[in-house]
Amino acid sequence: MSMTEMLRGKKKSEEKVNAIKMAHHDFSSVRLIQIGCVLDVVAEAIERVKISMILPKLLDNPEFMAKVLKGTQYEHAVNLVESFVRRREFILKEKRPPLMDHGMIKIIDYFQRNNQMYKLFPTYYNNMREEEKKLLVAFEMLFDLAKERLYRTSADVIAQERKLHAMYLENENIKENVDILKKKIHSQKLTLKWKIAAKEAYLKKYEDMLAKKKREKNERIQNEIDKCTRIVKANQKESQEKQAELEAELEKDRHVYEKTTKKNRHQELEAREEKNKLLLQLQGLIKKYDSSIRDKMIENLDLTDQYKKLKKELDAFLVGHRQIERVYKEVVVKREDQERRARQNRILNFTMNRAASKIQKYWKKWKKELRKKEKRLKPTKGKK
Repeated sequence: MSMTEMLRGKKKSEEKVNAIKMAHHDFSSVRLIQIGCVLDVVAEAIERVKISMILPKLLDNPEFMAKVLKGTQYEHAVNLVESFVRRREFILKEKRPPLMDHGMIKIIDYFQRNNQMYKLFPTYYNNMREEEKKLLVAFEMLFDLAKERLYRTSADVIAQERKLHAMYLENENIKENVDILKKKIHSQKLTLKWKIAAKEAYLKKYEDMLAKKKREKNERIQNEIDKCTRIVKANQKESQEKQAELEAELEKDRHVYEKTTKKNRHQELEAREEKNKLLLQLQGLIKKYDSSIRDKMIENLDLTDQYKKLKKELDAFLVGHRQIERVYKEVVVKREDQERRARQNRILNFTMNRAASKIQKYWKKWKKELRKKEKRLKPTKGKK
């Protein structure tokens, strides 16, 4: 094969690859466009369903609809509805169905083409019946499902299949693990049964031992009960004898009590008579005391009157006495001041005279000693 043929073969293969790529690219772009168109159609259908649901309510209340649509781009709908309302009576008389009317078809067509009008009536749209809401939800779910299925590629499908296969393998592993666990649980149940049987045998043995001990304790308790009954009977007999003795003593004490009560009653009567006598004497003394107290009170009142008179006289006397006392104090104070000054002068003169005499004595004594010293000094000078 020559070089030219080889080059031609390479060129042809490259052209084929490019053609395949272009075809694939064209197919994918066309597919995306088709998917977009389908989704647009579905979305528009949902919007038309929404406006179709609120259209009967708008026709029932044309005044409200006209009030909302006036001044908007959808004002032409008001004219269509008004013309239909004017012709409604004729339609009803002729008993024609509404869809056979050309005006109604125009209204439906206009609202279907301008399906965004439902946004101007949120009260009607938000207050739909449950069936209508369910229908809208179903359409939206249909739209989401179509969108998911249409945009899903072969690679996505393969990846999903791989995930499913991996989940299948994981499920098989889980089943195997479950079988292994079931076998382990079965073996554990068998071992547990053996352990339970051994424990039951041990418990049976222990219960027999407890029953034996219980019988022994019951016999011991019965013996103690018999012993206690004998002791109780003996105590009961002794208590009956003691009770008979106590009853005899009680009867004896009862006789003594009756005698003492009679004696005490007699003494009580005597005491009451004595008490009555004393009460009479006390009443006499109280009367005598009251009369004496009354006399004393009268005497006390007289004495208080005399005391008041004497006090007045004393107060008058004290007034003069205070004046005399004030004069006396002034005279006495002056006299005492004079005597104190004279005494101080005498003391001062005495101290001064005494000091002068002492000074003279000391001076005379000093002169005398000085002369003696001079006399003693003269002979010593002559000898020298």
